Amino acid sequence: MTVPIDIAPLSRTRRGAVRAQHALALLIVAAVVLQVYLIGAYIFGAGADALEAHRGVGFTTHMLEVLTIVPALLARRDRLLALALGVLGTVQLALVDGDGWVGGLHPLFAMVVLALAFTLARRSR
Repeated sequence: MTVPIDIAPLSRTRRGAVRAQHALALLIVAAVVLQVYLIGAYIFGAGADALEAHRGVGFTTHMLEVLTIVPALLARRDRLLALALGVLGTVQLALVDGDGWVGGLHPLFAMVVLALAFTLARRSR
């Protein structure tokens, strides 16, 4: 006698993972926009507090970027996009210590991270 396998929990898990992926991607988009504001405020004289906030939000954003791979694996979709987001976010963070032309890549990669997060949010909607 065979017993049917109930795959509903897997479907719920995947749906939950897609929702988590969507939420993380939206948070990353919002955090990158906030990052631009904070560094702009610092450049225009808001003081060291704005730079410290930029750094703090940056590390939190990076954590979210890396975490996007978990729901991508559970949902079995957009795994490469989520991996690219984590890897490029790590590269972007590493560029913060660059000088001159190399340091200029830090904000450029932030825009790439923004585009990847926006794409991931749109695809997981």
